[in-house]
Amino acid sequence: MRYFDVVCDRIAVHPSYSAKLEKAAGANEQLILNYHTHGPEQGYCVSVCVGSKTLVEHGLQTPLEELAHIRGIGARAEECGPRMAAFAARLVDRYGLKRMPLVFLDGLAFVAR
Repeated sequence: MRYFDVVCDRIAVHPSYSAKLEKAAGANEQLILNYHTHGPEQGYCVSVCVGSKTLVEHGLQTPLEELAHIRGIGARAEECGPRMAAFAARLVDRYGLKRMPLVFLDGLAFVAR
C-alpha cells in the first residue's frame, strides 16, 4: 500500500520516532504494532512498540515501549488485520527487519478471525 510508504516517510523525518525505530531495528528487537482507539466514537491509531517477547508469545497484555504513534490509521477494529499486515510488510522492507512485527489490538495479541 502506497499509504504505508507515506507513513514510513513521515516516521523517517520525525526526530524522535526515526531514531527510536532505527535503534530497535538495529538491535533486532521484536516490534509490535498496537492498533488501538482512544475511546468510543474515535478512529484507530497505531503505536509502533517493543515489548517483552516472552509475554507476547503467551498472548498476555504487556507494558509496551512506544517508539512511534500514528493517528488516524483506521476507522474500525475489523480493519486491524489487513492494515497492520500491510504496515508490517513495509516496516520489514524499510528497516530490514529479520522478524515480522507482531500485531496487537487495543493492547492484546491480535488473532485474525
